Amino acid sequence: MSRQVSIGVIGLGGMARYHIEQLGKVEGVKIVALCDVSEEALAEVGGNLGVPEERRYRDADALIADAGVEGVVSVTPNDSHAAILLACIAAGKPLFAEKPLTRTLDEAREVLEAYRRRPIPLLINFSYRNGPAFQYARKFVAEGKLGRINHLFVQYLQDWGSTVKNTPFLWRFDEAVTGTGTLGDLGSHMIDIAEYLTGGRMAELQAMLTTIVPERPHPQTGESVQVKVDDFACFNARFADGAVGVFQTSRNALGSGNQHEVALYGEKGTLLVSTLNDRQLVWMCPTEDGRETATQKIDVAESEGLNPWAEFAERIRGERPASPEFAGLEDGYRNQLLLEAVVRANAARAAVAVEAE
Repeated sequence: MSRQVSIGVIGLGGMARYHIEQLGKVEGVKIVALCDVSEEALAEVGGNLGVPEERRYRDADALIADAGVEGVVSVTPNDSHAAILLACIAAGKPLFAEKPLTRTLDEAREVLEAYRRRPIPLLINFSYRNGPAFQYARKFVAEGKLGRINHLFVQYLQDWGSTVKNTPFLWRFDEAVTGTGTLGDLGSHMIDIAEYLTGGRMAELQAMLTTIVPERPHPQTGESVQVKVDDFACFNARFADGAVGVFQTSRNALGSGNQHEVALYGEKGTLLVSTLNDRQLVWMCPTEDGRETATQKIDVAESEGLNPWAEFAERIRGERPASPEFAGLEDGYRNQLLLEAVVRANAARAAVAVEAE
């Protein structure tokens, strides 16, 4: 059995509960410290995990400074991402952080400079890389089975923000906290998975961002609050190798609970992969005589997927080389650079070049 690693978790919202669940499945991992602004959440989760009261922190810096915490899992709103990244880098403490990297490109540059001066074991949670079908798709492309990729379509649709849901003004709609709306939340996944699956690099972007629901009720008072971030985003990308991508994401797609999918159109065929069935791909290619198109459903074993929580524990232990399949700080910065290009393209109402890294 590998030696036990001691983890501290910052942020105890819904996504953090999922991280805690998954960490609990990794052999040799123990959560020893927690941090949240809510005393109720600290008491609930701390009690469930047996974390003593003296290690239930209200301040992230205090948890990061805890000498008994070997690695940090951070699951917080976007406005604290940069500060937690910088604090962990300064402390030399391994970090598993949620995406997007930061709210803005300026914040991302500051983090990147600090990381290059003092790198630490670090994962950014672009979670759709981990799925079995998406992993299989990456290998399928890398083996040349599609040939040249001519174009691709990527979408990520959810419906929880639709008008009929009467969703209140949550932090994901607050520009000061989130930076952008569905673009940074869901669009960041689309950008990452497109470059990850294809191995290509976006070089030019066109974009349109819009706010379909411009006002939402305050969760306590019920008064209307103006929404200044996008809840729908679409953009086109030209890749350096000549491929073209079409992207759309929305919080207003009724009937789409969590629909993230990619269609890759190559010279040898078409490959479809989706979260709606993360254990199966659809492959369409010409029959041997070339007269018709055959459709094949490829079932994928769960073992094809990646486990970022186990990877994080191994990086803390330092007992084996880090897997290159997981997103790191440089990938997070690249993602922020592309998000910024989408924002610039929307503002300019014209195609813009992606800045050099």
